Amino acid sequence: MKRPSPRLALTHALAWIVGSSLVTSVCGHLGFRAYFARQYKQAHDPQYTLRTLVQTGPQKQALKTEYLAELLGLCSDVPSNSLTFDLKAAEEKLRASPLIEKAQLKLIQPGTLYVDYTIRQPVAWLYDYENTAIDKDGHPFPFRPFFTPKNLPELYFGMGSFGNPSEDPDRPVAKWGEPLQGKYVALALNLLSLLSDSKIQELFQIKRIDVSQAFAESYGSREIVVIVEDKILEKQEGRQIEFSFPKILRLSTQNYAQDLGNYLTLRPKLLEQERLSIRIPSHSIGAVRAKEKILDFRIQNLAFIDETREAP
Repeated sequence: MKRPSPRLALTHALAWIVGSSLVTSVCGHLGFRAYFARQYKQAHDPQYTLRTLVQTGPQKQALKTEYLAELLGLCSDVPSNSLTFDLKAAEEKLRASPLIEKAQLKLIQPGTLYVDYTIRQPVAWLYDYENTAIDKDGHPFPFRPFFTPKNLPELYFGMGSFGNPSEDPDRPVAKWGEPLQGKYVALALNLLSLLSDSKIQELFQIKRIDVSQAFAESYGSREIVVIVEDKILEKQEGRQIEFSFPKILRLSTQNYAQDLGNYLTLRPKLLEQERLSIRIPSHSIGAVRAKEKILDFRIQNLAFIDETREAP
């Protein structure tokens, strides 16, 4: 015959439950205190202070370390702790800069922050504004003091003041951190791509691409204006002379590629005539600049040539 299992009295059972709960609570409290005490100690431990900022990327020292530290909010007067540093938020701060295309951060304990980033590369000046360049995707960004001087073509859109739309809703609006968009931009960047071909760049220099009137309401006013400049070096009487031949090309909006082809066909003969007709001043010290010529290709199968003022 089985003996009945011993049973705890109700008061003993309640006491056991309460005691277990108290032990668990005390242990948990002590554990949390120890954890937070450790966190507090580490947060105030000088060895976890961010002291070193290392930058890497396709270009060596593309931006000054001081500028990166400023973007990240790092300051020697108010040191940051590597244990509490928010990498994701810091990456967003870097990407918010109009100069930075990509950015990724990595912490190396106890106090080193690695910044791997890529900056935007200027392909043209934005002629509408001072000290503003754009990259191949149309992102505007300040040029000085971040880049060394560059001889870049200018793009002109006829935009409103920076950050504000113009009266024409189709014209792009320039804002930091956002690419220029719309048909004016697509046209200008496509034309810039055509003229950036290495074979064309060997022939002449692209000074400006003006698409401000490319979509004018009047068909007679529609045009793309491209300013180019040929340069020829000759040695005469022991002197090396540089001849410059500036030209304004007026192209049609629809057939600008064909118009450019027509100019390239006409160019050698035109350049030969210009060179033969120019006189070298006796006071020349090595540079001779011809009068500016306007070539209008907007009427199919015709090219109107107008010799204008002395180029500045």
